[in-house]
Amino acid sequence: MNPIQIAKTLFEDGWNRQDFTGVRRLLADEFPLHIGSDTRITSAAELEAVVAAWHTAFPDFRFDIHSITADDHLAAVRATLHGTHQGPWAGLQATGRRVAVDHAFFLSFEDGVIVEVWEILDPSALQAQLTET
Repeated sequence: MNPIQIAKTLFEDGWNRQDFTGVRRLLADEFPLHIGSDTRITSAAELEAVVAAWHTAFPDFRFDIHSITADDHLAAVRATLHGTHQGPWAGLQATGRRVAVDHAFFLSFEDGVIVEVWEILDPSALQAQLTET
């Protein structure tokens, strides 16, 4: 599988369908996940739990992929997160509000698996959409 196919599988199967059956083999056992200035070491199991939490709070959650550019070692993904806030999230009770937040991801590969992830987003954009009056 090439990096573009791996990225599509991660988002379509893992994030959108919550099906990590094939995704697990595309991720290193542990890998750095950078979100803004925060970095943590994570795993497929931890990522699966994060995805489940998003889907609990936003049952119709999905990433729409706009573009993927890749070479053998790095993929750049531009996507928009969409969902309706129907469960608790980040201390907020369900608001029923629809959200759309632009994201960029960079996925680093070694030997056909993802070994590092950078996620770039504006967290205040999500917060503002959930709390606007």
